[in-house]
Amino acid sequence: MSNILFSLNVVAPLFVLMALGYGARILKFVNADFLNHLNKFVFRFLLPIMLFQDIRHSYQGDFSNIRLILASFIGTTVVILLSFLIVPPLVKKKKQKGSIIQGIYRSNFLIYGLPLATGMYGEEARAGISMLMGLMIPFYNIAAVIILSIYSENSSKPTIKTVLKDIIKNPLIIGCAFGLLGGIVHLDLPSLLESPLSQLGAAAAPLALFMMGGEFEFRNLKNNLVKVIAVTAARLIIVPVIALIIFVQLGFSGVDLAVLISIFATPAAMAGYIMAKNMGNDAELSAQIVVLTTACSCITIFFIIYFLRSWGYL
Repeated sequence: MSNILFSLNVVAPLFVLMALGYGARILKFVNADFLNHLNKFVFRFLLPIMLFQDIRHSYQGDFSNIRLILASFIGTTVVILLSFLIVPPLVKKKKQKGSIIQGIYRSNFLIYGLPLATGMYGEEARAGISMLMGLMIPFYNIAAVIILSIYSENSSKPTIKTVLKDIIKNPLIIGCAFGLLGGIVHLDLPSLLESPLSQLGAAAAPLALFMMGGEFEFRNLKNNLVKVIAVTAARLIIVPVIALIIFVQLGFSGVDLAVLISIFATPAAMAGYIMAKNMGNDAELSAQIVVLTTACSCITIFFIIYFLRSWGYL
């Protein structure tokens, strides 16, 4: 029973926030226009502030946990390479290929993973996640820019210059860069800045979860149902099960395993939809992948945490 309660206490707050967003839209407290503006506000303003604050406070130039860093990077790289091999031959439409590959490899580490791991291990997990945020989020975004450029249906062909420009202008990468810089120089802000920035950063994750719930449109899934179900199964079952079996065999447990769960078992990233929309890929398909993976992740993550907890790995 304690393992069930532990799993519920980790997952339930995330689900409640999304359910509140969905209910608010159904009850017409918010509408599509409001959620669209909120989407931009969270992605371009609140999430970069959250990254800046979390990384600046937690990052101390400590890369001593090489095993965790290598597991995160190598695991994600393998998922990307396998997706490149498997997806293009099976998907006919060019603009859908990039959206599907991104949906498989790019987890919602930022919005979903941070509260998930801290829900299990509190501040002990935040330091490891903040360190990895400064590394993994730029990696996610750089990979996404390259992948989406390859399969873009924009009239203008991507060049190295435009790809680099998209990378440099990405708000999440900017937030990571300033956070890392602030951590390296041990930047201390005056309280008149520290307090409001901390409050804004703290609002990012719950608002993003609320927004994702508000943007759920289950009826639109029928257009790409087979593809979306396949990507959901890959993102939430195939990738995490295989990855976590390997990580457990390599000796990962406790806080480190919780951080790896937040990378490999969380749903597709909301930022993937925004980038697909701006880079000539199938934004509708990306949105549907985010919707279904987010909805189903409440169940799959619950069971992952429950079993790993029952077997003594968490």
